[in-house]
Amino acid sequence: MAKKFETPKGTRDFAPEEMRLRTTVFDKIRKTFEHFGFDELDTPAFEYLEVLTLKAGPQAESEIYAFDDKSGRRLGLRFDLTSSTGRFAANHPELKRPIYRYQIGKVWRYDRPAAGRYREFYQADADIIGSYSMNCEVELMLLAESAMQSFGLVDNAFIINHRKILDAQIRLSGIPLEKKGLALRALDKLDKLDMAGVLEEAKKYEIPEDAFKNFLDMMGLDDKNNDHAKEAAEEAIYLQRLETLFKDDEVGLSGVKELTYILSNVSRLGSTMKLKIDPTLARGLDYYTGPIFEAKTKFGDAVLSFAGGGRYDDLIGLYGGQPQGAVGFSFGVERLVELLRQQSKLEGLPKPTMVAAIGEASFPAAQRVARHLRKAGLPIRMALQGNSPSKHIQYAEAVGIDFIVFIGEEEEKNDIFTLKQLSTRLEKKLSLAGLVKTLKSPM
Repeated sequence: MAKKFETPKGTRDFAPEEMRLRTTVFDKIRKTFEHFGFDELDTPAFEYLEVLTLKAGPQAESEIYAFDDKSGRRLGLRFDLTSSTGRFAANHPELKRPIYRYQIGKVWRYDRPAAGRYREFYQADADIIGSYSMNCEVELMLLAESAMQSFGLVDNAFIINHRKILDAQIRLSGIPLEKKGLALRALDKLDKLDMAGVLEEAKKYEIPEDAFKNFLDMMGLDDKNNDHAKEAAEEAIYLQRLETLFKDDEVGLSGVKELTYILSNVSRLGSTMKLKIDPTLARGLDYYTGPIFEAKTKFGDAVLSFAGGGRYDDLIGLYGGQPQGAVGFSFGVERLVELLRQQSKLEGLPKPTMVAAIGEASFPAAQRVARHLRKAGLPIRMALQGNSPSKHIQYAEAVGIDFIVFIGEEEEKNDIFTLKQLSTRLEKKLSLAGLVKTLKSPM
């Protein structure tokens, strides 16, 4: 018995029906990106390892598919699309700023596979590079809202916070500055752990307990309260409280002003997406410098995050470019596909029509018809043998094709062709022009 080969752990094959659904998702996202005036960028699947670790730090190497090429160069498969974008922007100062860039592509992470988590997956990113204006964040939020509406998802929310605010809270709490990254890492686990678990996490990082509790208290939390989405943290009240708290902290105050600007402008432009400050949102990556945000949707009793991003003003300079503002947003394509499938909001691309010759003598005529229909912009699958109608129907039903154009001696002689819809069993006799018109507006 021949050996059966499986896909590598954490990867998948996608059969034609699945690819139709996924291509629908990619097309809708791409259409939204371009509707908002973004240009497509593509970058290599692998980079010099230093390009990847420069942004995320050497500890990220454990999650990178790293390897040496035949010349001994240390390379790695990209684990996100932002590192390559940072390198590209630094290498191309001649491009007029701001750059409106989008990219849809595969990324790889050597992570433990689990339900909904894979080692090879797609991301769809939109970034604005070369501007410090908070209007960038407003545009990206409106873009995300437009994308979700195109999928029929309406019960969505945007949660937002600001790294300048978190940094100011850390400074005022008494947490040592060298522990800032660890404190944010502990806070970022609040969705997965209860409050006791987060406090234990901070203790593991040797963060002073009183200082970390002060940090939580500034967000309206304490060691008995894990509800970081509570109504008590309404935006206006929370921001007023921060203004008082940061009266002597210029950087913290600038974060409050920027957050206020974003909230008021998204609301002013008539967004229907719920927009809420989450004081605990940290997004663990260290390169974020300003507003950070996540898009969430309700799914049954759960709330799922399907996209996120933030401002990373220091990244281009890190890659040797002129320091400049940058902000980006990424859709988790795999989660979005699964969410849409489970909500029955995802219809795949249309199947082709099959052109089928009845008998080998009619095959050349069938080829001519197929060519004419393709020139008219219709997707056509050519049946490769002149079989009987029943055999053509059997094949079409097996592969999910609904329309068949039959061409036999009578059709060839009169230039009138039989169009059959299998799901209804309806038939029409049509000219070539009639076929084009009908297939563009099916029976």
